[in-house]
Amino acid sequence: MKIAAFVDAEGNTLPFDSSGMIYIYEMKNSGQWLCVCKVPLYINRNMNLVDIRKSIYTIASDLAGCKAFIIKRSMGIFNTIFEEELHIRVFSATGSPLAVLDQVRELVRTEIIEAIKKAELCKQQNNETSPIAVGDLSKGCYLINLVKVQEKNESMNSKDILLPFFQNNKFVELEIICLHTPKWIERELGNFNYKVKTEIRKDGFCHAFVYPAG
Repeated sequence: MKIAAFVDAEGNTLPFDSSGMIYIYEMKNSGQWLCVCKVPLYINRNMNLVDIRKSIYTIASDLAGCKAFIIKRSMGIFNTIFEEELHIRVFSATGSPLAVLDQVRELVRTEIIEAIKKAELCKQQNNETSPIAVGDLSKGCYLINLVKVQEKNESMNSKDILLPFFQNNKFVELEIICLHTPKWIERELGNFNYKVKTEIRKDGFCHAFVYPAG
């Protein structure tokens, strides 16, 4: 795994609205991190969005294989470009990035593992019409992709799919991926002593989280 860091002449992390060097580190078989590449990045606070994006994309090819980028302070537009466009996670740290490389590596590995698990759950979901357990059953956490279930079972509405689950199961949390929160849910949940919280995620879908009311 490669990890990039934006640093000054002393090797300490810089915020994005600065000019400095990008050090690209890679862990070798010896278990040590080595700087395998150094790339200058020129940014200043007076640059507009077009110029910022151009400056970043000038060095984008040098970041191939990087899973994380360590900087001193995260900033909205830069996070958007790196995380959503270049798919490189941004982490904040002060001082030398060498001190946090192992920690960042473990965080990225954990996120990748969780993403794989979630993808496997989504595949399993394609063949299910009821929520499936996330992790150990004893944890009481469930997930259902209502969009995919209804695509494969057009004759079933959300109430047909979810109400039997509410009636027959006790759970700690149920995550429902949907286009919008079904109107009947809040009305019915009170009967089962549950409540719902809704979020719109980056995937464009509504994620409704159902959990015990008290």
